[in-house]
Amino acid sequence: MWNEIAKDWEKIPSDTYKFLFSQAKERYDEIISESESMTNKAVTLTTISFAALSAFVGYNFKVRPELGWIILLGALYLLNIIVLAKLLFPKNVIMKGSPPNEIFNDYLDNPQYLPEDKITIVYYHELVRYQERMDMMTKKNKRRQAFYAVAIILTISVSVITTAVILRVIYHP
Repeated sequence: MWNEIAKDWEKIPSDTYKFLFSQAKERYDEIISESESMTNKAVTLTTISFAALSAFVGYNFKVRPELGWIILLGALYLLNIIVLAKLLFPKNVIMKGSPPNEIFNDYLDNPQYLPEDKITIVYYHELVRYQERMDMMTKKNKRRQAFYAVAIILTISVSVITTAVILRVIYHP
């Protein structure tokens, strides 16, 4: 893949690599931010779900709705909690930056390379690592987005159905 992008990558000036690196870093920050945003939204959905569940359970102790509603809502709440837990638990974020043992390689002390060449090589390899990280995190975010969409639908559904069941029991005992 990388061989097809730049045929003579060692001839690319280090200022160009600095720019490419800054862009890669900025993009990766956005990808990480998207992951954090989904987690924060999942916390909000969890709060809404537990508030609706508390209302339903509390009302269940006062007035018993039909068994069918209890089973349906119980199953939806359980499924919603499972989906939300999947969103909230650790998601194996791939960290920014590289540890020194990945950056330092044999070529850095090779006397055949000029100092400028060594900088270029380090930038090149770090750009390759950033691209790999971005690809992996983008895949993870897409999977999480699917769970997030299901969580939104379930949270809205259980909240609306819970409200409807409570209102139905109040107005049509």
